[in-house]
Amino acid sequence: MAIAWARMLLSAALVGSGAWLTSAPAIAAEQATIVEILDGNQVFINNRQVPVNSRASRNQLVRTGDSRTQLRFSDQAIGRLGQQSVIKIGSRCFQISRGQILISGPQDGCTKSARLSVRGTNYVVEVTADGATNISVLEGQVAVTTFQGQAGTAGADTNPDPALTTDPNLKEPGDPTIQIPGSDSPAGQIPAPNMPAGDSSLTTDPSLTEAGDPIETFPENEGKTVVLQAGQQLQLSPEGVLLTILQLTAGDFAGFLQGQLFSGYQEPLPGLSNILNQYQILFPGVGLPGIPGIPVPSVPSVPFFF
Repeated sequence: MAIAWARMLLSAALVGSGAWLTSAPAIAAEQATIVEILDGNQVFINNRQVPVNSRASRNQLVRTGDSRTQLRFSDQAIGRLGQQSVIKIGSRCFQISRGQILISGPQDGCTKSARLSVRGTNYVVEVTADGATNISVLEGQVAVTTFQGQAGTAGADTNPDPALTTDPNLKEPGDPTIQIPGSDSPAGQIPAPNMPAGDSSLTTDPSLTEAGDPIETFPENEGKTVVLQAGQQLQLSPEGVLLTILQLTAGDFAGFLQGQLFSGYQEPLPGLSNILNQYQILFPGVGLPGIPGIPVPSVPSVPFFF
């Protein structure tokens, strides 16, 4: 029964993909500004620790250690990075190579094995330690196009987006492209702080810049396009093979709302009301879960008269 249900979901998603492709996808923003940092200060742009209001531009990596952060893209879409996460700002999409990100707004995404096209959507992308990808749609639709063949092995000459190639100059001292407000350092820069021996959280992570790192390569051959609806999750293998489409349960949905991508933030999330409305549509009669730091709207009681 479970297998039949999964096949039905996949068939419906593939059928719906044709209508989706008739309209243009969102245009990726090429800059992102750090607007909030939670759980310490371990947020980096190209391995330099940065404060709130710092800006990452095209080709640059944004990375978290044990902290979380909210980004505002130049198209006003919002992204929230979980702990131990890495994204790269590109001309066609942001590209996540590790960790978890919530996107609220018209911001396309990529992984090493798939491209995500959206229109004003609220969705979560997670790349696990072994390279598998989970894409969960909280509200709206996401068209996921997988890449054929072994993901992450295409050479630089087959990269369809030159913005996603490695630029060795990005890690040179004094790189002026990281904009940090209120700094007296040359070009508005602050260097990575000196840390005690053994603390690797503020040092260069070689895995982010080694040749062959999936974030630097981008297979050009495309496979299936699947359109995910609100309340669905697609799972991809590390090689980009579509494993299954699952229907999120109320517990799954609540897990997102009470997890690291929602809990504790003070900066507003533009799509929050749409997400909560979608929850009530998907799970009628099930109470809204509480989100730490955000009051859940209550229905006013009707007075009784005697």
